[in-house]
Amino acid sequence: MSARETSPLHWSARYVGLPWLDGGRTVEGVDCWGLVRLVFKLERGLDLPDYGEIPAHKLISVARAVTAGKEGEDWQPVVKGLQRAFDVCVMRLPQGRSTGHVGVMVDATRVLHVEAACDAAIVPLSHFTIRERVACFRRHRAM
Repeated sequence: MSARETSPLHWSARYVGLPWLDGGRTVEGVDCWGLVRLVFKLERGLDLPDYGEIPAHKLISVARAVTAGKEGEDWQPVVKGLQRAFDVCVMRLPQGRSTGHVGVMVDATRVLHVEAACDAAIVPLSHFTIRERVACFRRHRAM
């Protein structure tokens, strides 16, 4: 049995507090897509596309690609209310209408995400910082 299988911590606890780093893709620091990629790699053994070494301000294109179900239809829409762990939560930018931020669902009601304003954190979908920003949910076909 691996340490991960015997650990009393929920998988998501390993990512809480990871620092935000523009273009970050490792435990040393991540941007929102970097966090999603890291979780999928370490928890599910799935290598998501990197979309190049892009800075956070260009992650709008990543969020839109996931929203549109691009990358060979890898991202399937999830009906709101039926989301589950490892679904991707696509959010609008703060004070904006366009999507440009992503996080990973911890369970049906909480999302793990990171932004320049804060280190990686788990927040309920009802939290004032994101409740009006949630645009949709997507599930990778491998899930």
